[in-house]
Amino acid sequence: MLDQLGNGLLLGIIISVASVALSLLYGVTRIVNFAHGEIIALGAIMASFFSNLPTSRYIFLENTSPLGLSFEISLFLSILICGLFGAVLELFVFRPLRRNEFGNIAVLVITIGISIFLRHLYLIFASSKPQNYPLDLQRREQYFIFDLTPRNAKIIVYGILIMVLFGLFISLTKIGKQMRAVRDSTELANISGINSDRIILYTWILSSMLAGTAGIFQGMINDVRWNMGFLILLLVFAGTVLGGIGTSFGAMIGGFVIGIVVQVSVALPFMEGHTEAKNAIALAIMILILLVRPQGIFGKKERIS
Repeated sequence: MLDQLGNGLLLGIIISVASVALSLLYGVTRIVNFAHGEIIALGAIMASFFSNLPTSRYIFLENTSPLGLSFEISLFLSILICGLFGAVLELFVFRPLRRNEFGNIAVLVITIGISIFLRHLYLIFASSKPQNYPLDLQRREQYFIFDLTPRNAKIIVYGILIMVLFGLFISLTKIGKQMRAVRDSTELANISGINSDRIILYTWILSSMLAGTAGIFQGMINDVRWNMGFLILLLVFAGTVLGGIGTSFGAMIGGFVIGIVVQVSVALPFMEGHTEAKNAIALAIMILILLVRPQGIFGKKERIS
């Protein structure tokens, strides 16, 4: 049970970071982004592409091979590319849609289309074979009551640090305060002199960078797959909705809860031989809580469209 609890903390960190990104984007733009999973996968796939050796021919295209950069540089470049990709989506897809006053349903369908397109593009680019980062194998060690590898322990620490820095950014910086203003009312923010288009662009960039970071963490503890974002997307939505969509703190807590429940449920007696059903446990708990509190644990009713 303690081993699964440690794994739950790891999964909870990943889901929390991804849920915060999704909740931030929804809070400011009111877009339910079903392509969020593919941005998560983009971070992991690009880190694998940058860091693996050129001799590892895992890329499907014959004229493309990994670059063999240091892993630290690969992480930086991958997160930067995710931010740039988020900016491209905002500038060339969602901003024109917003100015042409497309409805929420149309925007939702477009995010689903982007998700399907990107997922199969990854399949062509990175092949269907799972990939691993060029990292050394590590033995598990005792950290308090948990058995974790040093790398996994660092992921937990880095994940918590990222969320603390994100909270300080949203609470204390000028851009963070402007994001909260646009989230509360775009019209009032514009009247007060805030450039809402610029703030929405910043939101896309920050959200995509956080999503890419979550994907890199996922690749570090497991492996890199072309559909890894799609596989974790339901859990990210569950964590976001459970905590309260549009509330960053709620998404953090909801992500932790979902991650821990998913992993700990594997140790339950009735789950023996049926570990593939572990996600259903977390989603069932989410449904039960939402029946009692539809806006989520920390959400507000007016934030549910």
